[in-house]
Amino acid sequence: MRMVFELMQELIDSIPEKPGVYFFFGPEDEILYIGKSVNLKKRITDHFRKGTDKIFKKIERERRGSIPLPRFTWDYTQKHLDKIPSMVYNKERKKKNRIINTTKQVKYIVTKNDDEAFTLEGCLISAFRPSINRSHWKYPFIEITLSEDVPRVLTSYQILLPKSYIFGPFNVGSNIDLAIDGFLRVIPICNNENPIKLNGKSYPSCLKEKLQYCLAPCKNSVFDLKKYLELINEFISELENKGTGVIQKLTKLMKEETEKENFEGAAVLRDRIQAIETLFHQKAMPTMLEKYYSEIQEIMSKDTKHMEIIDKILAKINILN
Repeated sequence: MRMVFELMQELIDSIPEKPGVYFFFGPEDEILYIGKSVNLKKRITDHFRKGTDKIFKKIERERRGSIPLPRFTWDYTQKHLDKIPSMVYNKERKKKNRIINTTKQVKYIVTKNDDEAFTLEGCLISAFRPSINRSHWKYPFIEITLSEDVPRVLTSYQILLPKSYIFGPFNVGSNIDLAIDGFLRVIPICNNENPIKLNGKSYPSCLKEKLQYCLAPCKNSVFDLKKYLELINEFISELENKGTGVIQKLTKLMKEETEKENFEGAAVLRDRIQAIETLFHQKAMPTMLEKYYSEIQEIMSKDTKHMEIIDKILAKINILN
């Protein structure tokens, strides 16, 4: 522990008060933790600052409203119990102690702004999955499964297939599924949960096929693979262009529905347009790793397994070219 505090004392003067991503490395150069901050100097220092060593901490529950409740009911009892502070296990203490006891080296990357810091952190956590980070699920991706016979578009939370096209990660709370629905209304590719193989097997019909929102790759006998792959390329192109073409087409469809006085249909299209716009407002471009590639390489060193992971992810960007 003393070694870590001495290390921090040496670093403290050189850490800038700028946004960025920081790394804690263990004794075998393994990545223990990846974090982000709008102020690297303050945040890194906070991790090692002496604080409470209490195993449990007090929290006060939010009080319920002032609605009169009948006595001798559970709600009445709970209302009074809520006024008493509860003792909960101090998870931050455990995390802090683990960082202090195992960190042997601290490194950081300065980013242009806090949005890029968030994006880069999400990409790196999802790629490296450090042992102390427990928030992998917070960073969803849009994944196009290019390694399959019939590529599909999915919402993923970690990189699974080696040749998938990955777009993301996105912010917590981003309505990716609704945005993808908007894309699929214009570019009808498959978003089935299960893989589809071109082996002559015919799969059961789905609602999207009947509504003509899909080319029905499940029906091998009538499926045009060449045309489908063109749609895959168009889908990827629209992702990288912030969905501009998709939004224009959806807006046109919404106006047509309004003219027909189909206001419910117009509202559905409006919600999808807003979801796409919000998604790209909170976007995390796959080129973020490429932008900070040299900085990542300097931190990880060229010959480590971590750079191999980064190279594989970046290779997916140009996989169709």
